[in-house]
Amino acid sequence: MRRPATAFVAALAALLSLLLFVTVPGDGLWHKVLLDAAHGPIFAAVAVLLMLLQPPAVRPRRKAYVTAFLAALGLGIMIEILQSFAGRPGSLFDVMTDAAGILTGLASWAVLAGAPADRRPWTLQSSWPVAIALAGATVIAWEPLQAARAYADRAVSFPMIAQFRGSLDLAFIEPQGASAEIVELPDRWSRTAGERALRITYADRQPRAVQVVEPSSDWRGYSAVAVDITNPGESELRLTFRIFDAAHRMDYRDRFNLPIAIPGRTRATVRVALVTVEAAPQSRRMDLSRVADVMLFGQPGDGAGEFYLSRLWLE
Repeated sequence: MRRPATAFVAALAALLSLLLFVTVPGDGLWHKVLLDAAHGPIFAAVAVLLMLLQPPAVRPRRKAYVTAFLAALGLGIMIEILQSFAGRPGSLFDVMTDAAGILTGLASWAVLAGAPADRRPWTLQSSWPVAIALAGATVIAWEPLQAARAYADRAVSFPMIAQFRGSLDLAFIEPQGASAEIVELPDRWSRTAGERALRITYADRQPRAVQVVEPSSDWRGYSAVAVDITNPGESELRLTFRIFDAAHRMDYRDRFNLPIAIPGRTRATVRVALVTVEAAPQSRRMDLSRVADVMLFGQPGDGAGEFYLSRLWLE
């Protein structure tokens, strides 16, 4: 009995070490959601191992499930605390995913290994274990499924780079130093009934920026990039329109930077020829098949205000 228990403990430690010590290279939405979702299957396996560590006579009882659940959840909380000491902030969402994985693992154990015979809700004839396993798996898969929808919508919408019809359109949008929400454009600025836009609001001396991360990257075959901006304020709105490719060296001179000024109480469309974008880096030509980032940003100190971004597209 000692050897199997030692093997189970070793397997448990190996699984938890994946979350503590293994760094998976990459970035982007897929990378983030898959790393977050990985907590689910890992803790499903942790829960099963904790069941196996209990004596065979105890496993069929409800107490064994409660013990395994609480122990696994405690390990999940401990992992988040240890990660915070290592400079990776703990995440309540990760703990929720851990809990969903634990329930999925225990419910699957109940279905496959037999549930406690002394409690009818846990017998194999009951649908509860199956329902719990499916619910847990749904919670784990929810974010990856939403990411898949966002990628599919991005592909279908191309050559639209950014638009703001609903929450799915925010998957690749990152406001920085400002708040952003999708709203209906005020009647004065809208061109169609119910037209929607992203409203960016910012305080004085607060950085204001909206970034399109992971844009559809292949811009070849198009002649211009255009952005539709509304400045509802009295003062001129000054922004920089920035574009760079995957080979960008994080140097101001190695990307496209266009200062733009939108007069007060004006809706304007800014168009830029892609030959200009391509020629912007000083020592090379930008690779329009690998566009990696698009951003509009202003400088702190221009005062508080707001502006609307309606869409950004290729022509």
